Order: sequence, then structure tokens, then C-alpha cells
Amino acid sequence: MKTTESSSNQDLQNWILGYLSKPNAVFNGLPPCPYAKKAWLDGNVEIKKFVNYDLLRKTIKNIVGSQVKIFYYEYPLLPDADKLKNVVSWLSKEYPDYIFYDEHPDTIEMVGGEVINSGVSAIIVQDRKDLLEKRAELHKTGYYDKWTPEMKERIFDR
Repeated sequence: MKTTESSSNQDLQNWILGYLSKPNAVFNGLPPCPYAKKAWLDGNVEIKKFVNYDLLRKTIKNIVGSQVKIFYYEYPLLPDADKLKNVVSWLSKEYPDYIFYDEHPDTIEMVGGEVINSGVSAIIVQDRKDLLEKRAELHKTGYYDKWTPEMKERIFDR
């Protein structure tokens, strides 16, 4: 795993290895992200400070399989939640082979009463094919049973 030092970086690492990797009854006893810890330990998660869109584009083109890239924002580049959603929407159209998530403290994502956000402004990028295969596996487990229709729409309709 490659990183640059910052409090946002540490917050994301704690979120991945802490919250996202621990079993939780809300997700039918699975962790909120059952694949996060393995991806981290296998070196397939890269956390980078957002510098500019050219670097983001260059990095996106190198994502393969189970790799995850997280681009976090820091002052003065902090976008508001709507701007970040718009950027992610634009990236999704430009790069249809990848799935992009806008992670923003003002966009609260809840499942079964649990807030699952990291608290950091970031763009999370994953290979679409790999992620859809993992979602199909999770659909067989009851993992999505406590998700609201709105949350399913937000996450699945990308």
C-alpha cells in the first residue's frame, strides 16, 4: 500500500482497517466492506492526495482488478458535497470501466442506523467488473437486507 502522510490519510487508513473491516450485524455479520482488509493487506489500496485532474486521470488508467484508489482532498481544494458528486458523475461518464464514489462528510450514508462514511472528502475508484462480481457474491448472503431503497439506488446506480 502506497500513501502520503496526512491526517486525512490516517483517517482513511483507520476507516478501512477499523470500521470497514470489522463484522457488523447490520451487514448480516459481515464487515461493512468484506473485501477491504484483504485488499489493504495485499497492497491493492492506494491512498493519494488529490493534486489535479491530470494526475487523477493518469492513475485511473492504471487500475486493474481488485485495486482501489482513493484520492483525498485537503484545504484549500476541499469541494462541497454537490461539486464532488458532479465530479464523480463526470468521471463515471468519461471512464465507464470504473466505478467512482464520492466520499464527503456532508453526504451521510446510513445502513441500518449505522453511518458508514469515512468523514474525509475523497473520490474512491474501483474496477467496475471486479466490483460487480463482488456485489453479486454479497447479494447471496443477506448483506444488503438492511439497505434502504435510497441507499441501494445511490450505490448501485453508478
